Amino acid sequence: MKKIIICIIGITIFLTLAGCAGSSSIESESNNITTQNASENTTTTELIVDTTPENITSNNIGEEIMKISIKSSDYEIIYELNNSQAAKDLYSQLPLALSVEDFSTNEKIFYPPNELDTSNTPTAEGYNGSLCYYSPWGDVVMFYDHFSQNSSLYELGQVVSGENDIENLTGTITVSVYEE
Repeated sequence: MKKIIICIIGITIFLTLAGCAGSSSIESESNNITTQNASENTTTTELIVDTTPENITSNNIGEEIMKISIKSSDYEIIYELNNSQAAKDLYSQLPLALSVEDFSTNEKIFYPPNELDTSNTPTAEGYNGSLCYYSPWGDVVMFYDHFSQNSSLYELGQVVSGENDIENLTGTITVSVYEE
């Protein structure tokens, strides 16, 4: 029994030392590359992209920037959508002609025909000009004033034009892809 325990301890020590030795050789190679670049008078720039779901935005390299237009007979509001699944689901349903409704004292709402998938969609943070999705009722919300956070309220995007006109929307609106 003692021989087995000593053997296990020996193997553990060996693997630990082997792992440390491996990282030293990697550091040496890294230092050699840096020294070589310095002697050649070159500059290296490292790009670090945070790809955690809450930090993915429509401005990441290689991603389509999704903008939508919400028009009434008198007003047009432009939103830039984030790259969440819910925003993509809304975008894929366009164009739409829907009724806009008043709700509370700080928002206008409309109901897209299909439910939006909120997986990997950030919750809304309460900013004026936010375009959100309230999952229990399946409505899209356009906020024209600050609001309280809610765990069922998901951020779809932010207004980029027409923020002051959101509260003036009435009747039938057209929601479509915005092309500059």
